[in-house]
Amino acid sequence: MRIVVLLIALMLCACNSSKQPVAEALPAPVQPSPESTPIQLAAASAPVPKQSEVQEAVKRVFKDAAVINTNYDPSFLSGDFNGDGSQDLAVILKPAKLDVMNQELPPWLMRQPRAKVPRTHVRIEKDEALLAVIHGFGANHWRDPDATQTFVLKDVVGQDLKVHSLTEFVTANSGRKLPRPQGDLIGETVQGSIGYLYYAQATYSWYDPKTFTGVENAPGPFHKPRATR
Repeated sequence: MRIVVLLIALMLCACNSSKQPVAEALPAPVQPSPESTPIQLAAASAPVPKQSEVQEAVKRVFKDAAVINTNYDPSFLSGDFNGDGSQDLAVILKPAKLDVMNQELPPWLMRQPRAKVPRTHVRIEKDEALLAVIHGFGANHWRDPDATQTFVLKDVVGQDLKVHSLTEFVTANSGRKLPRPQGDLIGETVQGSIGYLYYAQATYSWYDPKTFTGVENAPGPFHKPRATR
C-alpha cells in the first residue's frame, strides 16, 4: 500500500515540474476616446450683415447725410477688402444732404477709382449712387462703434456686385496682367464693362481685364478728419 501511495506522489511531482510558467498578459493599450482627441476647428465664417446693422453703421459714419440705396440688390456686402484680417462693409448709398456730402473736408475719403486722372475731391450729385467702404476695427470688425475709417467711391456702382477672394480673382484672370490687391475684391459690371474694385497702395482702384496695363494709379494725398486736425 505504501508503495502505491509513493508511486502516485512521484507521478504528481513529475507532472507539475513539466508545466512551463505562463507569462502574464500585458494590458491592452488605452485608445484615446473621441473626447480626448484634439480637434482642429474650422474658422467661423463671418455672419451675414443684417439691414439693421448696416443702417447703424451708415448712421455712425454719415449721421443723416446719406442713406442706404435700396434700388440695388444686393445693396451691401462684407469682406476683408483691405487685407488686414478684419471684415469690412461695402454699402451702396445715396446722398440725403448734398451740402454735407460735398463739404470741403469730410471725415471720409472721397475717391473716383475709374477716372483716368485720380482726384481726391469730387462733387457728388443729387440721387447719385455711391459705394462706401467702412473698414473694420477691433473684435467686432465693421460693427464696432470705433469703425469709422471710410472710403466713398464715385462712379463705381454697377450690377451683379459680388465679393471675390484673391485666389478666385487670380484663377479667373489667369494669363492676364494683374494688379496686387491686398484683400478681397468686388466684382461687378459697370456701364457694360466687367471689372473689379480692389484695395492697394492705400486706396481703392478699378481693374478692367481688357485695359489694365500693369501700372496702378498712385493714391492721392490724405487728410485727417476734422476732429483730429
